[in-house]
Amino acid sequence: MPEHRHRLLLLNPPAPQPVFRDCYCSGISKGSIFIHPLDLQIQSGFFSEADFQLEFIDAVFERLKPSEVFKRIKLFKPDSILSLVGHAFFDSDAAFLRQARTVMPSAKLYLSGDSVRFTPAEVFARLGGIDGLLTDFGTPDLLNHINGGDSPGVITPNSSQTQGDGNLNRFQYPLPQEVVINRYSYRLPFFKSPRYYSIATSFGCPFSCLYCNTHLLGYRTRPIDQVIAELYFASGLGYRSLFVRDATFLYDKERTLKLFREWERTDLKFQWICFTRPDLIDAEVVEVAAGLGCCMMMVGVESYEENCLNAVSRNIKNSAIIKAFKTLRKFGIRSAAQVIVGLHNANQHSNQKLVEYQRRLEDFLKDIDPDYVSLNIYQPRPGVPTANRILEQLESGTERHLALADRINKHFYFRPGAFFKQLATIRSFPQLALQAKIAASLFFNHS
Repeated sequence: MPEHRHRLLLLNPPAPQPVFRDCYCSGISKGSIFIHPLDLQIQSGFFSEADFQLEFIDAVFERLKPSEVFKRIKLFKPDSILSLVGHAFFDSDAAFLRQARTVMPSAKLYLSGDSVRFTPAEVFARLGGIDGLLTDFGTPDLLNHINGGDSPGVITPNSSQTQGDGNLNRFQYPLPQEVVINRYSYRLPFFKSPRYYSIATSFGCPFSCLYCNTHLLGYRTRPIDQVIAELYFASGLGYRSLFVRDATFLYDKERTLKLFREWERTDLKFQWICFTRPDLIDAEVVEVAAGLGCCMMMVGVESYEENCLNAVSRNIKNSAIIKAFKTLRKFGIRSAAQVIVGLHNANQHSNQKLVEYQRRLEDFLKDIDPDYVSLNIYQPRPGVPTANRILEQLESGTERHLALADRINKHFYFRPGAFFKQLATIRSFPQLALQAKIAASLFFNHS
C-alpha cells in the first residue's frame, strides 16, 4: 500500500431544506424524503481502497450548516473533492463552493450535476477555481483524470470541449464502496423495511418529452450480470428494500424479462420500487415483477389531457394510462401517479379555469385510482429549449400551481377511505413512523 493514499471527498453540499442534485437533475424533495446521491455512490466504486481514501459527507441528509461542513473538510484534508451542484439552486451552491475553495485552497475541486452536464461553459464563467467538471458519472473518467489518463467525460478550464463526451456505449460501473452505502440510513415509507439500497440498470432515457432533459443524456443499458452482482452485494449488506433508479424502467420488454429471469435464479428476496411510463406497463412483465417483490411503480401520468401531452412530445393516450393502473392493481402492485401540476391547454391565468382544471384532474385521479400521487411543479431544465406555448404558460404560473398542488394533495390524501387505504399498506412500526412523519409534513406544509 502506498505511503499516502489520495484523499477523495465525495460531497453533497448543504441546503436549507431537503433537496436532490443527482442524476443530472435538481429540485426540492417532497416531505421528509432523502434520496441517495447516486452520482457519488456510483463514482465511489471506481476508486480502490488500495490507492484512495474516501470520505463521504451528505450535508443535506445531516442538515449541516456550511460552517459544520467546512470543519469536516479541514479535518479530512482532501487532495480532491467531487461535489454535486444543482441548477435549481446554483447561486447558493456556488457561494458555498467559493468558501470551500478558501478553506482548502490546495485541494482539486471537481463538480457533477445538471448544470455541469448541460451548461458547463456557464459553470466555469460563474464559478472560478474549478479544476474539472464530471459530465458522465457512469464512467471512470474522473479516476483516469486524477491519474493523468484519458478522460473524455471530464471538462477542464483549459479544455477545448464545450460538453462532455462520456461513454456512449454500455453503462458499466463497479460495486460501490461501503463508506458511501452505509454512512447514512436513507429511508422510504413504501417498504416494510424503510432503509433501502439504490441501484441502476440503465442510464438516461430513450424518450424525448419536451419538459425533460434526461433524453439528452442518451440511453445506455447496464450488463445484466453486473446488476445481478450488485443485488447479491446489497443483500450481503443486509438490505431488503431496493429503489431501482432508472429514469424509465421496463423500456425494453425483452431485456427486462431477461433481467427478471436472471433475478429469479438468485432467490434473493427484496421489496422494490421503480419509475416507468404507462405505455410500458405490460401484464406479462408486471406479473413477473410482482413475483420478484415489486411493491410499487411510480408512473408518469403528467396530465389528463391527451392533446396537451402530444404538444410536449409525450404521446400517451388516457386509455393506456387507465389500463396501466388496472394492470398494477390486478397483480397487487401499488402505484404512484406523477403529475405536472397545471399541464393543460387552457389559459391558466383565469381562476375559473384553475378551478375547472383541479376538478377534472381530481376526477381523473379518481378514475385511475393510484395509491399515491406525486405532484410536481414545472421548472425549466438546463439544456432544454423552452420555446413552447404550454411550457411557457406553465413557467409563468409557478405560485398558483404551488397552491393548487397543496389543495389537490390534501383532497387526495385526506378524502374518506384514503387513510385506511394507506394504513393497510403498513407492515412494520418503522414504516408506520416514517409514514406519519411524511403525512404531517404534507398537512402542515405546501407541496
